[in-house]
Amino acid sequence: MIYIFDLDHTVIDSSHRQNFNSDGSLSLDQWRENCTAGKIMQDKLLPLASLMRSAYKSGHTVVINTARVISTHDKAYLGANGLRYHLLLSRDGDLDQRSDAHLKYAKLMEMCKHFEISIKRMARTSVFYDDNLKVLAMAKSLGILTKFAPEINAKMNKYGQVWPTTMAKNTVQLNLIQRKA
Repeated sequence: MIYIFDLDHTVIDSSHRQNFNSDGSLSLDQWRENCTAGKIMQDKLLPLASLMRSAYKSGHTVVINTARVISTHDKAYLGANGLRYHLLLSRDGDLDQRSDAHLKYAKLMEMCKHFEISIKRMARTSVFYDDNLKVLAMAKSLGILTKFAPEINAKMNKYGQVWPTTMAKNTVQLNLIQRKA
């Protein structure tokens, strides 16, 4: 099973570093200013971080597919919090202005090349956790099982931290049932 996780608002709460323009869009200039080691280390883990850890420890393939431009500070944060992965896919730099859905589609194609698997096989064996509905719609159009991260995090908060391990097993079983139908 391949578990694909976004970072912001999925596994990590970095909202303390976000500022918005008057039109409601994210201020990328302020975001970049707030990507210091000190501020990144103030990010908080969301409940799905437990599922990410559990999937990795259980021998599943864990992929991060994020629209962030990843820095050494981000990697240090992931390591310090036990968020291990097999592949990290991210925006190539600040000049890459593709929408999240277009970017993450391209990164999924990169993932297929990296693991030397077809798109069809990747879709049959993957689940994608993200907070962006356009990204989830793109992934679903490829046949990937998708999970809306804010909803999963809310349920995990409600049921406590024991839930992720049970959920990981149930998700795999549910995926198999859904794909046979």
